[in-house]
Order: sequence, then structure tokens, then C-alpha cells
Amino acid sequence: MAILKARGLTKRYGRHVAVKDLNIQLAGNECLALLGPNGAGKTTTLHMLAGLIKPDAGVVMSNSKELSKSQIGFLPQHPTFFDWMYPQEYLMMAGTLSGMTKQNIKEQSVRVLGKTGLLEARKQKIGSFSGGMKQRLGLAQAILHEPRILLLDEPVSALDPAGRIDVMNIMEDVKKEMAILFSTHVLHDAEQVCDNALIMKSGQSISYESIDDWKGNRLKECYRLETSDPLQIEGLPELFDAIYLHESKKIIGTLRHDVMPNTLLNNCIQRNIGVRFFGVEERTLEDHYIEVMES
Repeated sequence: MAILKARGLTKRYGRHVAVKDLNIQLAGNECLALLGPNGAGKTTTLHMLAGLIKPDAGVVMSNSKELSKSQIGFLPQHPTFFDWMYPQEYLMMAGTLSGMTKQNIKEQSVRVLGKTGLLEARKQKIGSFSGGMKQRLGLAQAILHEPRILLLDEPVSALDPAGRIDVMNIMEDVKKEMAILFSTHVLHDAEQVCDNALIMKSGQSISYESIDDWKGNRLKECYRLETSDPLQIEGLPELFDAIYLHESKKIIGTLRHDVMPNTLLNNCIQRNIGVRFFGVEERTLEDHYIEVMES
């Protein structure tokens, strides 16, 4: 069952349309990635879903009712902290602003600091935290009030590899308790932790992908053929069922069902085509993303 349904979301800034007629659906315990280039409208979308800005058109619903802010946990791309505070002080402030009782904040602070690996650092001032630790503290704040939906804006973009892995592991754990919608430029992370991916361009959804379907499609053998002369590639695409990348000296795609790899090579030999490389090519999510963006 969907716990979040956004229909027709639109946001304009003067003549610029940041988001146009966007539909999003999120089920319980689902992890959905928002993908797209800078300026695609990802942050604006998250801000509308979080209730930070009001859409010019469209609605955000949960179980046929308007989505309540109390159901949302939100971590912005650049969270702000007070360096002189201790983690529990920061969480006390955040919980109070969320309307939580002091006793509840105290209990939940211990839980979320443990979940984010910061319990032993609770007596350190935030100013001494690394970037990864601050991002984990931001996550702790976002889940403090036990929301049903967690919205994250580029949660790992500014982190080193170790910090990125820490945050992704936390997201994998948190996904057991709530739904997650996050924007990212790191496509590998989307592939690892997400169930689905929504690709945006110019404020609109241009593709909705099931990661499981994507992984299944990737298992189809894809072949890369490179020749020594760009003119020699002419005619060879006819042997491919689908082409994912076609350059002057290179073809990447799946062969037609009646074409075996040896058939393609024999065709090259018969036509005296110089083959520089031929072999299986594993398509990545990055390849597919570029294909969708350019289509």
C-alpha cells in the first residue's frame, strides 16, 4: 500500500518551471531514488514533499488524506549544526521543535545515536565531528520522531568512501522501519540500496525504473565491437537487436536472436573488417542513465 502519493506536483519561480506535473508513489519500506542532472528539480521536489515549500499545483496524500509533516523525516543536502553543542543537545532541540516530550526525546536519542553509530561520541562536541559523523547525526535527527517517510537530499555526495559506506549501511537498516526517498548523483548507490528509481529531467519524470527489472535486463549478454576504421561499422548494426551506444568505431548492444557471436565475427572477416576488440560488455546503471537522458 502506498503511504505517499503525489499527483501533478508543479512549482514555478517566475517564468521558470522547476517541477512540472510530477507524479510519485512510495510504498511502505520502499526505497526510491530520484536521479537526474543538476537543475532537474530533485531538491524542489523533496522540499515540496517535506512541506518546506508549497506547490503551485498538485497534492501530496497519505492514505487518502493530506500528508502530515509529522510523518516526514528530512535531511537537507547541507545540514546546519551548532559546533558548540553536544549530539544529545542538538537532538533535544530538534525533538522539541517536532513537538516531542522531553522523556521521549531522551529515550529516542539513545536509540538513534546507537543506530547511527554515534553513541560513543555523545560526549564530543559536534565541532569535532568529521563530515561523515555530522551526516550520521543529521540522519539521527531525521529519524528521531520515528517518521513513516524519510526524505534525503544527496545524503552521500560530500562524503569520502568510508563515510559514504557508513551512511548507505544505515539507510539499508532504516529501510526496515520506514520508506525512503532520496536524491543522488551516485548511481551505484541507487542500484545497491533502492527498489526503484525515478529519473528526472527539466522538472519532469522521464523514466521510472524497477531496480530488480534493471538487474535482470543487465544479465542479457551485451557485446562490444570496435573496428579500426569508422566506415567499416556501416551495415554491422543490422546484426544487433538493440544498440545502447553507437559511435564512429564502436557498437555496444545485444545481438539479434538469430545471430551468434561467431556469426558477427565471420561477417567481419568476410567483409575484411579490422576488429580491434570484440567481447561481452556489462552495461552499468550509468550507461542506462545516459541512454535515457539522451533519448
